[in-house]
Amino acid sequence: MSPYVFAWILWVAMFFAIEVPALFNRQPGDTLSEVIWKVFAVRGKPVGWQLRRLALLLGLAWLVIHLLSGGLI
Repeated sequence: MSPYVFAWILWVAMFFAIEVPALFNRQPGDTLSEVIWKVFAVRGKPVGWQLRRLALLLGLAWLVIHLLSGGLI
């Protein structure tokens, strides 16, 4: 197993180690979704919300295209 594969497996394991307890403790702002909603101003309209939402949209669009194209983009 290459060091990169091991590192990605470790990264996924750490994600679950953080996310699973956050799902069960029911505190606001602790899951990844809630953090993303706050950072990218998905709920409400604070200063700069349009730019944050555009950044989220473009980033997610790129990720989907990148993964589905086999890395051509």
